[in-house]
Amino acid sequence: MKNRRKFLKNAGSSALFATLGSSFFISCDDTSETVTPPPNNNNNESGEGYTVDGNVYTIDLTNSSFSNLQSSGGWKRFDEGGMLIVNVGQGVIRAFSNSCPHQGCRTSWGYTNQNFKCGCHNAIFSNSGNFITGPNGTGDLSSYTAILNDDILTITK
Repeated sequence: MKNRRKFLKNAGSSALFATLGSSFFISCDDTSETVTPPPNNNNNESGEGYTVDGNVYTIDLTNSSFSNLQSSGGWKRFDEGGMLIVNVGQGVIRAFSNSCPHQGCRTSWGYTNQNFKCGCHNAIFSNSGNFITGPNGTGDLSSYTAILNDDILTITK
């Protein structure tokens, strides 16, 4: 029994060193490898239904991701752009930062009765971005320039 225990102890330690020790020596190698990301000329990006050029977002409202913005009262939390977008009617669409001025919450937004509500601390803002009610020290939403031309919405941050 003692010989078996001694064998397993020695064999187990050797196997563990062989498995982990070799990766340790490889990770301590002093050669380096440079990884170069692909070029992104002019800060251009695109996603489903939108493109970005610097701080200008061009959004196709016929795309299913944004089609609810074609109707008065339609709204979207556009996380990729860090925005809340709402159609207030009569051809007017407004865009705001999706960062709540109270504590920066970005992901818990709702829109009812022409008001945005941040679900983190229940701050309420009008569809023009003005602070209505909520925690002390909460200011208005930061707004962006939004221009609608047919079914193309251009937002400049």
